[in-house]
Amino acid sequence: MFIPRNRLCGIVHSGIHTRAASTTTTTRHAPTCLRQTSSLHISGPQPLISTSHTSLISGSGSGSGSTRHRIPGTTTRGIITGTYPSTPLNKYNRKLITLLKDPQMCLPIFDKCREIQELNLKPDLTTYTVLLEAHERNNDLDSIMKTLEEMELVGISPSISAFNIALRAAGANGDTVMLEKITALIHKARLKMNINSYEIIIQGLCANSELEHALDILGDMTVSVDEEGQPDENGRPAIDVRPSLQCFVPIIQLAQSLHETETAYLVLKMAEVQAGLSRIPAVVYTDLMARAADDYVLPAVEYCWKKGVKEMGACPDEGSCMLVLNCAAHEKAPQLSAEVIQYMGENDMDFQEYHFAPLLQAFSLAGKYKSAFNVLSIMRTSGMKPTILTATSLLKVLDEQGNIDDAYTCMREMHQEGKAIDVVAFNVLIEACGRAKNLTQAMSIFDAAASLSIEPDTDTYNALLTGCITDRNMSEGKNVIMMMQRKGVDPNVDTYQSLITLCLTQINYEDAFMYLEEMKSHDVIPSESIYTSLVRKLARENDPRIKYAVEEMESFGYVVGPNLKEYIDTGGLSNLEESERRKQIRVAQRRRSGNRPHF
Repeated sequence: MFIPRNRLCGIVHSGIHTRAASTTTTTRHAPTCLRQTSSLHISGPQPLISTSHTSLISGSGSGSGSTRHRIPGTTTRGIITGTYPSTPLNKYNRKLITLLKDPQMCLPIFDKCREIQELNLKPDLTTYTVLLEAHERNNDLDSIMKTLEEMELVGISPSISAFNIALRAAGANGDTVMLEKITALIHKARLKMNINSYEIIIQGLCANSELEHALDILGDMTVSVDEEGQPDENGRPAIDVRPSLQCFVPIIQLAQSLHETETAYLVLKMAEVQAGLSRIPAVVYTDLMARAADDYVLPAVEYCWKKGVKEMGACPDEGSCMLVLNCAAHEKAPQLSAEVIQYMGENDMDFQEYHFAPLLQAFSLAGKYKSAFNVLSIMRTSGMKPTILTATSLLKVLDEQGNIDDAYTCMREMHQEGKAIDVVAFNVLIEACGRAKNLTQAMSIFDAAASLSIEPDTDTYNALLTGCITDRNMSEGKNVIMMMQRKGVDPNVDTYQSLITLCLTQINYEDAFMYLEEMKSHDVIPSESIYTSLVRKLARENDPRIKYAVEEMESFGYVVGPNLKEYIDTGGLSNLEESERRKQIRVAQRRRSGNRPHF
């Protein structure tokens, strides 16, 4: 038996102890591996001895001149084939088992085994099993393998429990090569692996990220299932061992970590259909739900939300809820979004604007405009102030042809049903009309504000200015400003920026400087985009005021980048325009060259 040497603990290499038998005693009845000398070096077919371990192989006698009596039922004279209550070994085995109960005990077990060795007691399967456990605690796979070899040499066949210890040690190190070697030894010993064996192997493979190998073993243990996770009546497992939960969970977790979410979902469904499988913990569902949401695998998210949260009462945190909300928004699943929002409310989570944005997106992508408008109203009644930026997802959907009319129809129906319409929903419709270059429709919807019981705000007029910009309609833009003044609605930075941009679309752009100065008079610093648009306009018009515009732009800390500098240097031509201009010049030069007379 192999015991590690630890000088600090006083455990030293002692070799194979010489039998304390009479010199006249012969060893012809002992196995070849038990023949020994007083030297540490053994010749012939002896057990393997490590430089850091000591074998527990000892003589069968207990002292010089001792007489051994044959026990009934034994086949070899003087050799006890089992552990009997009256044998000294039994006392030591009980002590070893007691030490083994303490998970921190390791060196004391080696000490006790050395005592067995010094007393020339023959260890049995129990002794070796405890020693294997100690080697495992010591993370000494090499000693485990040598101990198994020694057991074979002394005629003690390792049990499947002993091999499982070796499998566990190899699995803990992620040594899949050794796992295969130990498995081959088990088959060679004609032992049948039990569920613990397969659990250890699968866990070891997963620790080494060998997903396909683990799936192959699990597949041989389970009944075949279809894509929906339903059992195949004709399927029969190749391995006659029913898999436990510990076989499935490591594979599910590994697949999640590798973003193989669909595989993890299928394995989860396989686990559910296995007969006699214990109930899967809710955390397995919630963990997979979060990963599936991050990977936008909606079927897995919906299923895990239903099983883990609604049926098993799991409590996902705010982060997991946000992942599910974003997935539902991306995959057009408003029902799931609504359930998540409801769950968050029931669990007293503080709502923020970013919680409702995915819900709004889900309804918008699904074409459920009434529900989307309701979300904006709920946000406002909950103490939040939605803006057009909040409704960006709705605005993108309305950019598609025909959606504006459908949304406007839903808005009018909501008003007829007595439901309040949030001004942001109204502003989004007008903004969408402007982006679609349909200023007429934008003004028509704006005129219906009173009939819809909506009070336009600054963003409403800014949305109208967007339509004026795309239509290059300066006169209508001035009308919008006049309406703002009559209603007493104050402009904001976006208003001035839209006015300046609108002015720069005109041939006469002098009003742009007026609005720019008015903006600065309110201690508002114009944005970089305003100055960029102004400089580009001045460059195209070859306006000498460009020098002062650039200086003022830089005085506010804005950088004139290389592209803008090139635009200025080329007189307002972009790179593409400049390239096209030069191409036309070359074509003209070749044409003139071709028309020259040839001499």
